[in-house]
Amino acid sequence: MAATPGTGGDRLEGPIPDARRAGGRVRIVGAWLAVVAAAAFGLRVADALPGVLLGVPRGVVRAASVADLERATGWRMPVPAYYPDTIAWPPAEARMHAGGSAAIWCRQRPAGGIALIVACAPPGAAGIAAALLPESLELQREDTTLGPYPAVVSRVRDAEGAVWQQVQWQAGRRIILVRYRGTLDQLLKIAGSVRE
Repeated sequence: MAATPGTGGDRLEGPIPDARRAGGRVRIVGAWLAVVAAAAFGLRVADALPGVLLGVPRGVVRAASVADLERATGWRMPVPAYYPDTIAWPPAEARMHAGGSAAIWCRQRPAGGIALIVACAPPGAAGIAAALLPESLELQREDTTLGPYPAVVSRVRDAEGAVWQQVQWQAGRRIILVRYRGTLDQLLKIAGSVRE
């Protein structure tokens, strides 16, 4: 097209050049991706918030009592018949994982920190959900027996540096773990008294 008066010769006719169209698409796709990423981040924060506020890891919920824990899981929680005098009853916490594992946490007397944990995986599970137990590092491990069952006894160190004794065995189709912040003799006495 020839320049006409008033146009200055810079008027374009015909289709929009491909570079301009492609740049617009890139901006739209980029904006869309930014919105999706922001929404995903917001959902992750919203998902983690209840656990942070309640002080439990993701997938873990608290029960009001051992009886409530048993109702929620649908099976009887293995509970020791013997407790050292230094351990308070009832448990300070009863926890259940979304995968079905459950645990009770007992405090030292008087009003001390957690000193005994009894955890159990549901029948047929491969193991106890790690989120139910405090983070720890295994220091030593040894195979043994607990009554008629093969068991593994180990020493573990928690995140604060405290050393715990731990025994784990399988009774029937359930895995049971007892972790105790005390002597190995006391741990084996507690674990030996567990009613399955």
